[in-house]
Amino acid sequence: MAIWDWLLGRSESSARGNRDDYRVVDVPGTWTRTVAGSSSYEDTVNALPLGPVQVTLRLQQRGSDTHALAAYVQEQQVGWLATQRSVIESRLASGFLWRDPTVTWMTQLDAAGIRPRFQGLLRIAGDPGRRLINIDFPGRNEPRLSAIAKQLINADPNRG
Repeated sequence: MAIWDWLLGRSESSARGNRDDYRVVDVPGTWTRTVAGSSSYEDTVNALPLGPVQVTLRLQQRGSDTHALAAYVQEQQVGWLATQRSVIESRLASGFLWRDPTVTWMTQLDAAGIRPRFQGLLRIAGDPGRRLINIDFPGRNEPRLSAIAKQLINADPNRG
């Protein structure tokens, strides 16, 4: 693995993304985040009924970004969760290096075979008929994402 891949949090291989033994775990939250890029998935989003939905996040390649966060409802992609990856990569030359905590968190969960699932709401917003999905994500008044990852990874998957 090259040093740039390590610094950017890129995995050595994409073999993990092709596996089918992920465990889906419900994660509560109080910070509302919006699933972006819904216009590319407009037909899929429009086919869903308005109201509560469960959104599962997956680490997935999106162009050159090997750690984009894809949002899925009922095993169909409905968009992306915005991250600050582009800022990371654009500022490497200036010496300003940091990682988006959500990408780091998802990388930890992905390595452990876990896909987090969040409560969401599909609703009409703004333009007439425009639909968007909000999810309840762990926020500022909840444990740090690293603590949540540790808890999820160490949890017994066979517990009721």
